[in-house]
Amino acid sequence: MAQQSKLGTVSGLFRYPVKSLRGEALEAADVFTSGIVGDRLWAFRDVERGEITSAKRSPLLLQIAATLMEDGLEPRARITLPTGEVILTDAPDCDAMVSNHAGRQLAIYNLRPASDTAHYARANVAPEKYEAYVREVLGLLADEPFPDFSKLPREAMMNVTLPGTYYDVSTIHIVLASELGKLQNTLPDAAVDAMRFRPNIVLNDLDSPLPSEALVGVRMKVGTAVVIADSHAPRCAMTTHAQGNLPKAPQIMRALVRDWKHNFGLYASVLQGGQIHMGDPVQRLD
Repeated sequence: MAQQSKLGTVSGLFRYPVKSLRGEALEAADVFTSGIVGDRLWAFRDVERGEITSAKRSPLLLQIAATLMEDGLEPRARITLPTGEVILTDAPDCDAMVSNHAGRQLAIYNLRPASDTAHYARANVAPEKYEAYVREVLGLLADEPFPDFSKLPREAMMNVTLPGTYYDVSTIHIVLASELGKLQNTLPDAAVDAMRFRPNIVLNDLDSPLPSEALVGVRMKVGTAVVIADSHAPRCAMTTHAQGNLPKAPQIMRALVRDWKHNFGLYASVLQGGQIHMGDPVQRLD
């Protein structure tokens, strides 16, 4: 029988029904191999650029919130604009209202099959503009190095999101409370908040902190689900953008590049579905 050792507890549980919009905190979540139920069911496509967009390129999306409505056979989400206006994802004027706030022509899409390769593909960027494009997306200065992408799936590098999903890299994202505290200590004047990193799970490991690199490749039982930490999570400009009550904080990216090799948190995959509740133990499976 596999031995277990407690890594901590679940102190944050989140889903983001619409990619790049602010999400919702949960007390409990059903988890399948496809991820947390209700997570990343919709995304906006930039009509001019011809690709799925995110707050990397359209930071004003982070000023908008989305919550899942489970009031019928077909899922839909409630989108709340900074003005307080509310629109549903299936409303005819959803595109226009979000586009007006974002300052770009956007169109909302629910998930398409993985075979619709054009839907998930990156737009072409001229070679002479590629480095400037990547630096803009990642929030890097001209003299800062690129992160190491070698551990990420090839599909994630070739597409805006993994085909058949609206996940950038993996179905679950985990952030450690100990590392949030360490980053806050490094940047006492910045508002370091878990929501800047858009985790699905915040692992409260404060009683026995481990560096995230020690958990890469580790299987973990979270509630009744089992996940495996696949890789570090390279960060981008989204960590610095204003959202809700959090102001713009470019110094976060400077610290991540300088002290963390761009990485913060863990990408994980679901090996066994189950249910996760706030306060559930997180146990290492050996």
